[in-house]
Amino acid sequence: MKHFSDLKDAYSICEAIGSQVRMDILEQVLEHRSISMSDLAKNLHLTNGALTPHVKKLQSVGLIAVSPVPGKRGLSKVLTVALDKILIDVASFLPENTQAFRIPVGQYRTVKTDLRCALVGAKGFIGETDDPRYFTYPEHNDCVGLWISRGNLTYTLPAAVPPLAVISEIRFHFEISSVPYGDEQNGRVSFAIDDVSLGSATPPPANRDRRGALNPEWYDRVYPQYGSLKTLTVNALGSFWDGVKISEVTLSQLSDLKTFTVSSDAGFALFGHDLGDYDVDIGYTIQYEY
Repeated sequence: MKHFSDLKDAYSICEAIGSQVRMDILEQVLEHRSISMSDLAKNLHLTNGALTPHVKKLQSVGLIAVSPVPGKRGLSKVLTVALDKILIDVASFLPENTQAFRIPVGQYRTVKTDLRCALVGAKGFIGETDDPRYFTYPEHNDCVGLWISRGNLTYTLPAAVPPLAVISEIRFHFEISSVPYGDEQNGRVSFAIDDVSLGSATPPPANRDRRGALNPEWYDRVYPQYGSLKTLTVNALGSFWDGVKISEVTLSQLSDLKTFTVSSDAGFALFGHDLGDYDVDIGYTIQYEY
Protein backbone atom coordinates (compact mmCIF):
# COMPACT_ATOMS: atom_id res chain seq x y z
CA MET A 1 0.00 0.00 0.00
CA LYS A 2 1.16 3.52 -0.80
CA HIS A 3 0.16 6.17 1.73
CA PHE A 4 0.15 9.88 0.83
CA SER A 5 -0.22 12.14 3.85
CA ASP A 6 -0.70 15.19 1.63
CA LEU A 7 -2.90 15.56 -1.44
CA LYS A 8 -0.16 17.44 -3.31
CA ASP A 9 2.22 14.50 -2.89
CA ALA A 10 -0.26 12.28 -4.73
CA TYR A 11 -0.36 14.51 -7.83
CA SER A 12 1.84 12.29 -10.01
CA ILE A 13 -0.08 9.12 -9.27
CA CYS A 14 -3.42 10.88 -9.79
CA GLU A 15 -2.14 12.22 -13.10
CA ALA A 16 -1.02 8.73 -14.13
CA ILE A 17 -4.48 7.24 -13.70
CA GLY A 18 -6.21 10.30 -15.17
CA SER A 19 -6.59 8.65 -18.58
CA GLN A 20 -9.18 6.17 -19.82
CA VAL A 21 -6.52 4.15 -21.64
CA ARG A 22 -4.38 3.84 -18.52
CA MET A 23 -7.43 2.96 -16.45
CA ASP A 24 -8.20 0.19 -18.98
CA ILE A 25 -4.62 -1.05 -18.69
CA LEU A 26 -4.85 -1.15 -14.91
CA GLU A 27 -8.13 -3.04 -15.05
CA GLN A 28 -6.59 -5.65 -17.34
CA VAL A 29 -3.51 -6.07 -15.17
CA LEU A 30 -5.58 -6.29 -11.99
CA GLU A 31 -7.95 -8.79 -13.56
CA HIS A 32 -5.24 -11.10 -14.89
CA ARG A 33 -2.58 -10.27 -12.25
CA SER A 34 -0.03 -10.94 -15.01
CA ILE A 35 -0.47 -10.16 -18.71
CA SER A 36 1.86 -9.80 -21.69
CA MET A 37 2.02 -6.64 -23.77
CA SER A 38 0.78 -8.54 -26.83
CA ASP A 39 -2.26 -9.92 -24.98
CA LEU A 40 -2.94 -6.52 -23.49
CA ALA A 41 -2.82 -4.88 -26.92
CA LYS A 42 -5.16 -7.52 -28.30
CA ASN A 43 -7.67 -7.10 -25.45
CA LEU A 44 -7.69 -3.30 -25.78
CA HIS A 45 -7.59 -3.28 -29.60
CA LEU A 46 -4.44 -1.13 -29.62
CA THR A 47 -0.96 -1.53 -31.04
CA ASN A 48 2.06 -2.15 -28.84
CA GLY A 49 3.42 1.22 -29.91
CA ALA A 50 0.27 3.01 -28.78
CA LEU A 51 0.37 1.22 -25.42
CA THR A 52 4.05 1.80 -24.64
CA PRO A 53 3.89 5.45 -23.40
CA HIS A 54 0.89 4.66 -21.19
CA VAL A 55 2.60 1.60 -19.72
CA LYS A 56 5.73 3.64 -19.02
CA LYS A 57 3.64 6.27 -17.24
CA LEU A 58 2.04 3.69 -14.95
CA GLN A 59 5.40 2.07 -14.35
CA SER A 60 7.07 5.39 -13.46
CA VAL A 61 4.70 5.95 -10.50
CA GLY A 62 5.02 2.38 -9.29
CA LEU A 63 1.53 1.12 -10.14
CA ILE A 64 2.71 -1.72 -12.39
CA ALA A 65 5.93 -3.63 -12.97
CA VAL A 66 7.21 -4.67 -16.39
CA SER A 67 9.47 -7.71 -16.66
CA PRO A 68 11.03 -9.46 -19.67
CA VAL A 69 10.24 -13.18 -19.86
CA PRO A 70 11.25 -15.77 -22.50
CA GLY A 71 8.66 -16.21 -25.25
CA LYS A 72 8.28 -18.09 -28.52
CA ARG A 73 9.99 -15.27 -30.39
CA GLY A 74 12.52 -14.01 -27.90
CA LEU A 75 11.76 -11.95 -24.83
CA SER A 76 8.22 -10.82 -24.08
CA LYS A 77 7.23 -7.99 -21.74
CA VAL A 78 4.87 -9.03 -18.96
CA LEU A 79 2.94 -6.57 -16.78
CA THR A 80 2.15 -7.32 -13.16
CA VAL A 81 0.60 -5.40 -10.27
CA ALA A 82 3.14 -3.46 -8.21
CA LEU A 83 0.72 -1.45 -6.08
CA ASP A 84 -2.88 -2.50 -5.45
CA LYS A 85 -3.87 -0.10 -2.66
CA ILE A 86 -3.51 3.68 -2.38
CA LEU A 87 -4.42 5.79 0.67
CA ILE A 88 -4.57 9.56 0.24
CA ASP A 89 -5.24 11.89 3.17
CA VAL A 90 -7.36 14.42 1.28
CA ALA A 91 -7.98 16.49 4.40
CA SER A 92 -4.33 16.68 5.37
CA PHE A 93 -4.75 19.87 7.35
CA LEU A 94 -6.80 20.63 10.44
CA PRO A 95 -8.74 23.79 11.24
CA GLU A 96 -6.86 26.27 13.41
CA ASN A 97 -8.87 25.53 16.55
CA THR A 98 -8.20 21.80 16.47
CA GLN A 99 -5.88 19.48 18.33
CA ALA A 100 -5.15 15.94 17.15
CA PHE A 101 -3.57 13.09 19.10
CA ARG A 102 -2.44 9.58 18.24
CA ILE A 103 -3.02 6.94 20.93
CA PRO A 104 -1.16 3.63 20.30
CA VAL A 105 -3.56 0.69 20.52
CA GLY A 106 -1.37 -1.00 23.12
CA GLN A 107 -1.30 1.92 25.54
CA TYR A 108 -4.54 1.07 27.27
CA ARG A 109 -5.11 1.95 30.91
CA THR A 110 -7.11 -1.13 31.91
CA VAL A 111 -8.17 -4.31 30.15
CA LYS A 112 -10.58 -7.17 30.65
CA THR A 113 -10.74 -10.10 28.25
CA ASP A 114 -11.84 -13.70 27.95
CA LEU A 115 -9.38 -16.40 26.85
CA ARG A 116 -9.55 -15.56 23.14
CA CYS A 117 -7.04 -12.72 22.86
CA ALA A 118 -3.65 -11.73 21.47
CA LEU A 119 -1.12 -8.92 21.41
CA VAL A 120 0.68 -8.50 18.09
CA GLY A 121 4.20 -7.10 18.24
CA ALA A 122 6.38 -5.85 15.41
CA LYS A 123 8.40 -9.09 15.26
CA GLY A 124 6.03 -11.61 16.79
CA PHE A 125 3.27 -12.06 19.31
CA ILE A 126 3.85 -10.53 22.72
CA GLY A 127 3.66 -13.57 24.96
CA GLU A 128 1.32 -16.39 23.96
CA THR A 129 -2.00 -16.04 22.17
CA ASP A 130 -5.17 -16.79 24.13
CA ASP A 131 -3.57 -15.94 27.46
CA PRO A 132 -4.95 -12.76 29.10
CA ARG A 133 -2.04 -12.55 31.54
CA TYR A 134 0.21 -11.03 28.87
CA PHE A 135 -2.12 -8.04 28.57
CA THR A 136 -0.81 -6.93 31.99
CA TYR A 137 2.88 -7.10 30.95
CA PRO A 138 4.64 -3.76 30.28
CA GLU A 139 5.40 -4.92 26.72
CA HIS A 140 1.75 -4.40 25.79
CA ASN A 141 2.59 -0.72 25.20
CA ASP A 142 4.62 -1.70 22.13
CA CYS A 143 2.02 -3.81 20.35
CA VAL A 144 0.93 -2.88 16.82
CA GLY A 145 -2.44 -4.63 17.02
CA LEU A 146 -4.57 -6.76 19.30
CA TRP A 147 -7.82 -8.62 19.68
CA ILE A 148 -9.91 -9.52 22.71
CA SER A 149 -13.16 -11.39 23.39
CA ARG A 150 -15.92 -10.59 25.87
CA GLY A 151 -14.12 -7.70 27.44
CA ASN A 152 -13.07 -4.09 27.22
CA LEU A 153 -10.14 -1.75 26.76
CA THR A 154 -9.93 1.65 28.44
CA TYR A 155 -7.56 4.39 27.25
CA THR A 156 -6.51 7.61 28.97
CA LEU A 157 -7.41 10.67 26.90
CA PRO A 158 -4.97 13.57 26.60
CA ALA A 159 -6.31 16.89 27.88
CA ALA A 160 -4.73 19.85 26.13
CA VAL A 161 -7.56 22.27 25.31
CA PRO A 162 -6.47 25.90 25.90
CA PRO A 163 -7.98 27.84 28.81
CA LEU A 164 -11.41 29.41 28.09
CA ALA A 165 -11.87 27.17 25.04
CA VAL A 166 -15.21 25.39 24.55
CA ILE A 167 -15.13 21.99 22.86
CA SER A 168 -17.52 21.79 19.91
CA GLU A 169 -16.74 18.27 18.65
CA ILE A 170 -14.58 15.26 19.43
CA ARG A 171 -13.72 12.49 16.98
CA PHE A 172 -12.08 9.09 17.19
CA HIS A 173 -10.90 7.11 14.20
CA PHE A 174 -9.45 3.62 14.22
CA GLU A 175 -9.18 0.44 12.15
CA ILE A 176 -11.44 -2.18 13.70
CA SER A 177 -13.15 -5.48 12.92
CA SER A 178 -15.35 -7.85 14.87
CA VAL A 179 -13.78 -11.19 15.79
CA PRO A 180 -16.54 -13.71 16.55
CA TYR A 181 -15.59 -17.19 17.69
CA GLY A 182 -17.22 -20.53 16.93
CA ASP A 183 -20.87 -20.14 16.01
CA GLU A 184 -21.11 -16.60 17.36
CA GLN A 185 -22.41 -13.90 15.06
CA ASN A 186 -20.64 -10.59 14.58
CA GLY A 187 -21.29 -8.76 17.82
CA ARG A 188 -21.81 -5.13 18.58
CA VAL A 189 -19.05 -3.01 20.03
CA SER A 190 -19.91 -0.34 22.59
CA PHE A 191 -18.13 2.92 23.30
CA ALA A 192 -17.99 5.12 26.38
CA ILE A 193 -16.27 8.26 27.60
CA ASP A 194 -15.67 8.13 31.34
CA ASP A 195 -18.82 6.35 32.55
CA VAL A 196 -21.15 7.71 29.86
CA SER A 197 -22.16 5.26 27.12
CA LEU A 198 -22.00 6.72 23.60
CA GLY A 199 -23.89 3.81 22.04
CA SER A 200 -22.86 0.77 20.04
CA ALA A 201 -22.26 -0.34 16.46
CA THR A 202 -21.47 -3.50 14.52
CA PRO A 203 -17.98 -3.44 12.96
CA PRO A 204 -17.36 -5.46 9.79
CA PRO A 205 -16.22 -9.06 10.31
CA ALA A 206 -12.58 -10.04 10.63
CA ASN A 207 -11.08 -10.29 7.16
CA ARG A 208 -8.85 -13.16 6.09
CA ASP A 209 -9.45 -13.18 2.32
CA ARG A 210 -6.06 -11.52 1.75
CA ARG A 211 -3.11 -10.26 3.71
CA GLY A 212 -3.38 -6.85 5.31
CA ALA A 213 -1.39 -4.31 3.33
CA LEU A 214 0.95 -3.56 6.26
CA ASN A 215 1.18 -7.01 7.83
CA PRO A 216 4.68 -8.46 8.44
CA GLU A 217 5.65 -11.70 6.71
CA TRP A 218 5.53 -13.75 9.90
CA TYR A 219 1.88 -12.84 10.57
CA ASP A 220 -0.08 -15.87 9.35
CA ARG A 221 -3.27 -15.67 7.28
CA VAL A 222 -5.24 -17.55 9.96
CA TYR A 223 -5.23 -14.39 12.09
CA PRO A 224 -7.44 -11.32 11.51
CA GLN A 225 -5.77 -9.54 8.60
CA TYR A 226 -7.34 -6.09 8.40
CA GLY A 227 -10.37 -4.05 9.46
CA SER A 228 -12.28 -1.00 8.29
CA LEU A 229 -11.38 2.58 9.12
CA LYS A 230 -14.23 3.93 11.24
CA THR A 231 -15.01 7.31 12.78
CA LEU A 232 -16.85 7.92 16.05
CA THR A 233 -18.03 11.52 16.54
CA VAL A 234 -19.67 13.34 19.45
CA ASN A 235 -21.00 16.89 19.10
CA ALA A 236 -24.00 19.01 20.07
CA LEU A 237 -26.33 16.84 17.97
CA GLY A 238 -25.47 13.45 19.41
CA SER A 239 -23.05 10.55 18.92
CA PHE A 240 -22.37 9.20 15.42
CA TRP A 241 -20.71 6.14 13.88
CA ASP A 242 -19.52 7.02 10.38
CA GLY A 243 -22.14 9.77 10.28
CA VAL A 244 -25.03 7.58 11.48
CA LYS A 245 -26.47 8.54 14.87
CA ILE A 246 -26.07 5.80 17.47
CA SER A 247 -27.26 7.72 20.54
CA GLU A 248 -28.58 11.06 21.76
CA VAL A 249 -25.55 11.59 23.99
CA THR A 250 -24.06 15.02 23.31
CA LEU A 251 -20.97 16.87 24.46
CA SER A 252 -23.00 18.63 27.14
CA GLN A 253 -23.37 15.27 28.91
CA LEU A 254 -19.61 14.76 29.00
CA SER A 255 -17.54 16.68 31.50
CA ASP A 256 -14.08 15.30 32.23
CA LEU A 257 -13.07 13.55 28.96
CA LYS A 258 -10.55 11.46 30.87
CA THR A 259 -11.05 7.95 29.50
CA PHE A 260 -12.29 6.20 26.35
CA THR A 261 -13.57 2.61 26.56
CA VAL A 262 -14.22 0.06 23.81
CA SER A 263 -16.10 -3.07 24.86
CA SER A 264 -17.81 -6.11 23.35
CA ASP A 265 -19.44 -9.40 24.33
CA ALA A 266 -18.40 -11.07 21.08
CA GLY A 267 -14.87 -9.89 20.36
CA PHE A 268 -13.11 -7.25 18.28
CA ALA A 269 -9.68 -6.49 16.81
CA LEU A 270 -7.89 -3.15 16.70
CA PHE A 271 -5.19 -2.65 14.08
CA GLY A 272 -2.50 -0.11 14.88
CA HIS A 273 0.47 1.16 12.90
CA ASP A 274 2.25 -1.54 10.87
CA LEU A 275 -0.72 -3.91 10.96
CA GLY A 276 -3.85 -4.15 8.84
CA ASP A 277 -4.50 -1.77 5.95
CA TYR A 278 -4.03 1.68 7.46
CA ASP A 279 -1.03 3.25 9.18
CA VAL A 280 -3.10 4.50 12.11
CA ASP A 281 -3.50 3.90 15.80
CA ILE A 282 -6.43 5.44 17.68
CA GLY A 283 -6.83 8.98 16.42
CA TYR A 284 -8.39 11.49 18.83
CA THR A 285 -9.30 14.94 17.55
CA ILE A 286 -10.71 17.83 19.58
CA GLN A 287 -12.32 20.79 17.86
CA TYR A 288 -12.99 23.86 19.97
CA GLU A 289 -13.98 27.51 19.84
CA TYR A 290 -13.77 30.56 22.08
